[in-house]
Amino acid sequence: MATFSTDRMNLLEAYHRAGYENPEVLLGELLQQNDLLRTAAVAPANKGFYNETLRATKLGEGKVTSINGGIPNLSSKADKVSDPVISFEGASYVDTRIFDGVDDLDAVRNSEDAMNLAGFSNSWNKVLLEGTPKTAAGYTGLQARRAKASDPNVVDFAGSTNLSSAYLIEWGNLGTRLLYAKHSTPGISSEDQGKVKVEAVDGSGEYWAFERDYKIYFGLSVRTENSLWRIANIDIGSTDASSLLSQIIKIKNKLPSRGRTGFLYCNTDVKSLIEILVLKEASNVRTVEIENYGPVTQFLQIPILTMDAISSDETKVV
Repeated sequence: MATFSTDRMNLLEAYHRAGYENPEVLLGELLQQNDLLRTAAVAPANKGFYNETLRATKLGEGKVTSINGGIPNLSSKADKVSDPVISFEGASYVDTRIFDGVDDLDAVRNSEDAMNLAGFSNSWNKVLLEGTPKTAAGYTGLQARRAKASDPNVVDFAGSTNLSSAYLIEWGNLGTRLLYAKHSTPGISSEDQGKVKVEAVDGSGEYWAFERDYKIYFGLSVRTENSLWRIANIDIGSTDASSLLSQIIKIKNKLPSRGRTGFLYCNTDVKSLIEILVLKEASNVRTVEIENYGPVTQFLQIPILTMDAISSDETKVV
């Protein structure tokens, strides 16, 4: 299997550069189950809890000049885009009674917290995908950024039932980045609140539990519109995988870096469509080893990763 690495700053590297020790302990099961967090480029917001980006709408042009002739003005036009950084939080409670009779209290607690953290990860992916309500902080999710079939960065696969989507994202300074609040922990942070009394879910009374609070400050900055694509209206039951791969090729060659730091995110149904193609015919789909990550399915140079928050019963994109 081939091995490759990228030079963008991912979440683990951001932890180390920010001076946080033992990031693997903080991330725990979250990184093991969240492909997007493990692969996305991240950067601190440049305005505290907001990030301002100049997005070019028109590039300046030069021209042939002559002696004593004028020099053209290379001024470009750009829009200023502001993206918020919002807080996503959850509290993990572990009943103290499960520690009765065990030898390693920390190991047991970490094991219980890991299950809660998996749910935290999945629900965060859902917010990243769907965004926040209008009454909330105003984060715009991937779906809303690519919400119409007429959008130049949406490819309509014209399915009618059992619909899903895939997102092809090129990460980096000129592409798309996850944001975190400057001076905060990049990615997930954990705070141990100790032993607290909480109300039982079934309403039967209170009990003692150990509490850990988890938090992610996050936002999304799209510097170049061509770095974020949605392949919409994929019919899980009838879409031809070869046609899907053909569209990925076309999109890859429109990415700012032609897919050098691109990743395709889809749910397990769409991923299965692609992997089954390998069994049917020779193709450019193969398994590669990503440094510090593990084996993944790759088409040409685009790794295909899982994002289970993407439904297989989406509303048709029109």
